[in-house]
Formats: sequence, C-alpha cells, structure tokens
Amino acid sequence: MDKLYFSDKPEPSNKKKIVLCALGVVALVGVVAAFATLSSTPSTNYTLQQFAIEEQEFQGFMAKYNKAYANEEEYQARLKIFRDNYAYARVHNTLGRSYRLGITQFIDMTQEEFSSIYAPYKYQLPERKNLSGNLKNATNVTSWDWRAKGAVTPVGNQLQCGDGYAFAAAGAVEGIWFITNHTLVALSEQEIVDCSTRFGNEGCNGGLPTNSFQFAMAHGLTSNTNYPYKGTKGKCTTKAQNQPVANIISYQTAEANAPNNLMGLVVQQPITVVVQSNQAAWRMYTGGIISQDCGTDVDHSVLIVGFDNTNNPPYWIVKNSYGPSWGESGYLRIAITSGEGVCGINLYPAYPVR
Repeated sequence: MDKLYFSDKPEPSNKKKIVLCALGVVALVGVVAAFATLSSTPSTNYTLQQFAIEEQEFQGFMAKYNKAYANEEEYQARLKIFRDNYAYARVHNTLGRSYRLGITQFIDMTQEEFSSIYAPYKYQLPERKNLSGNLKNATNVTSWDWRAKGAVTPVGNQLQCGDGYAFAAAGAVEGIWFITNHTLVALSEQEIVDCSTRFGNEGCNGGLPTNSFQFAMAHGLTSNTNYPYKGTKGKCTTKAQNQPVANIISYQTAEANAPNNLMGLVVQQPITVVVQSNQAAWRMYTGGIISQDCGTDVDHSVLIVGFDNTNNPPYWIVKNSYGPSWGESGYLRIAITSGEGVCGINLYPAYPVR
C-alpha cells in the first residue's frame, strides 16, 4: 500500500534528499536553541533585575552623600566598585560575625584610594614619654561612658583630609578640660592642622595626637567657632591661634598592650589611640563590635570614650571622625582583647594632662 501511494509521485532526487535533511537539522537546532533560550531567560532576567536594583541603590548613595562624577566613564567605574564592595558586605553579613558592613560614604572607593586620602600616614610610633603613673582603681568598674557624663562633643567629619589625629587630640583636650571643672567647648581641629607642623604633624597627610598635645601645651587651643574646620591645610591664622579657650600642662603615654591598664585610664578621661583603618571592617562598618578582620598596621587616630566589660565580647566605645552618618552615629565598638588589640588599639594610648 505504501509502495502504491508513492508510485503516484516522482521519487525525490539525492540532491533533494540532502536539502530536506539539512532543513530538518536546522529545524532541530532551532527547537533546541529555543528551549535553551527559554531555560536561560529567568537567570538572565534575575541578573538584569539585580543590576537595576544595585544601580538604584548606587544612585541613592550618590544623593545621600552628595556624590558627583566627572563623566559617564567615571560613573560606570564607581558603580562597579560600589557593586563589588556591596557584594563583599552582603556576603560578610551572612557569616555570623559580631559586626555588620553596608553602604557608607566610602563604598565607591578602593582600599588604595581610601588609604591615600584618609590614612596616608604610616605611623612610626615614637618612644613613650611621661609614662602614666597611678591610676584610679578600675577593677570594679564594669562599664563607662563619658558621653553620658557630658564630656564629649558631637562627632566631627574630617572630610577628604587625613587628619584623624587632630580630631582625636582635640577630643581628648575637650574631655579633660570639662572634667577639670570647665565648660565643655568644641575645640579647633583646623588650628592643629594648620599650625602644628613645627611639632611633627603633616596637615592632611597625617600626624600624631602626641604631637598635637605638644602644640596645645605651647599655645592652648582655640574654639571651633573661632577657627572653623575646612578639611584642607591652610596658612596658620595667628590671630585665632592667639585666642585659646582651653589649655593643658603636659601629656602622657601609657603602657602598650595592657587593656586592663587602659580601662583604668578611660575611667579617668577620654584616651587617644592609634588603629588600622583602611580595611573593609572600617570602610564599610555600619554597626556591631569589630572583633576580627582588622590588622595592626596603624594609620589613623581615634578617641576611646568608654567601654563595656560585661558584654560578650567586651568592647571599647570609640569616637571616630567620619561624621555622624557613619557607623553607630559616628561611633564604633571594638572588642577588648589582649596583646596589640583589635585594629592595634592597645598599641599607643596617650592623653593630655591638666
């Protein structure tokens, strides 16, 4: 029957058979490709959606921190850095660590860029002088916070200037000035930046709180109102410099790697310390207690204003100088440990004396 059916039509030539086979292969490939396209579409859509969400977050970041870029090329480069850093932060936050990472004003910067602006000074810690003597007995003091006692001014913002040392030193002098029965007054970091190069500081390229204390011993410090902060090094304004509102008589350094001793000092007054700040734990810190992922190659100065030894882990309360939108309203908590300490916080404590 089949043979009779085909006998009514001419037998296809070999050339036609080849064409028909080729068309069949093309059709099969098309079907397979269609299925492959359908199966990959959800993943592709998800990636595109994720990219769109990340760009919206990036634009929100730009608006919050008043970021502007020179051209489309720089915009795309910063967007990529933002995505990479934000991906790192999201992964970190799944690991159950004691601190959190997220969007800060530094999330569009590489570690190298951050270091060149905010942590340009690789500290060569000087020999300790005037080692601290008798301390208040802090054995029974389980927690302390100078903020609650009125000895701490609002968090400042060093802007794009590597002068954390000036903020730490000014904060320490503010604290001891208040503790010794004076009115709390915000002192001028800009005066330290502009006028203390003779004492070893390098303006926006870094310095030490102890150098700043030496300057304050010689000249006192004027107020922030009288000599406002600009975020760049300028010429020293001698008129403002000659109008001090607070002074100190000396400064002391403390024993290294001795957290119990350091707690005793903090009970007396806020204490300056040096830390390593150029790692992700600082650049993208949004809260919690930094207890790891932070080295001891110190490059930044901050102010310890308290501690809590009852918590697990126990921690220092640290006033930073990145503005109140960073971290925990401008502060961070660092775990209290032995040795050099997390981020090197136990390495070089210092404080002014009145």
